[in-house]
Amino acid sequence: MKKRSINQSFEVKRNRLKRRSGKIFREIAVTVSIIFLTAIVGLTMVYGYNFIISSEYFNLKDTTVRGISHVSEEEVLTLSGINDDTNILTANLDRMRSRIKTNPWVKDVRMGREMPDRLVIEIEERRPVALVSHEKNFYIMDDEGTIFKNLDHDDQVDLPVMTGFSGDGSIDEELLRGALELLDFLSSHSGYPALEHISEIRGDHLQGYSLFTGDLRLYMLGYGDYDIKFRRLRKVLVDLTTKNLSLSPLTINLTDPGRIVVRHGGAIGTDYGAARKRTDI
Repeated sequence: MKKRSINQSFEVKRNRLKRRSGKIFREIAVTVSIIFLTAIVGLTMVYGYNFIISSEYFNLKDTTVRGISHVSEEEVLTLSGINDDTNILTANLDRMRSRIKTNPWVKDVRMGREMPDRLVIEIEERRPVALVSHEKNFYIMDDEGTIFKNLDHDDQVDLPVMTGFSGDGSIDEELLRGALELLDFLSSHSGYPALEHISEIRGDHLQGYSLFTGDLRLYMLGYGDYDIKFRRLRKVLVDLTTKNLSLSPLTINLTDPGRIVVRHGGAIGTDYGAARKRTDI
């Protein structure tokens, strides 16, 4: 009886050991399989990556540059660092973008890949609105009031010159912001003088802003109320034309729109404040 009990206990232990050994072997087999598959996948990825970066199939064959006016396509491509060996998949677009933006004319850059071998570069250039005179040099200002570069002989621009904004070796930012508001008004103004007629904008803290036109006219505007002042100016110019009076050289003081003074050359001016009562000018 005791002998049978010992044999049964031995059989139970032996069966348990078999089951445990089988489980261990299965786990080892699964682990080995995972390691093997991982190695295969890793090797495949390495091979695939090496194939991609070495294959001429993904080399750039066409680069399109859009949105350029002041910057040449050749300069954009040179700054980007693109060459015949550039791979479209591995090209660092962020680095290219940063390089292109070193050109002062470039405000922003957008880039996109078109598989398998084409890159599109969209350039957003700064929109120049004026030349700012500062310490005997001229600097280009954009429509956001940013002075972004000095004027070079290669810059093909026809812009009004802003004077009187420089003092003590620096630009008067407050006076410049007011001039930018005046430029915004002129760019949307449909009557005379339009922005293309303006050759110079002069700023002065006491007298405000004055405009010089290419047809030898000076308009002293002061500060603000430009819509009212230009509507009054239109009537004044019509009155002068009706009277067959010369319109250049001409100085018109619009600082007070209720009392506009016109001077022909160096002569004593006509006071349109008094005339307004009679003619509703």
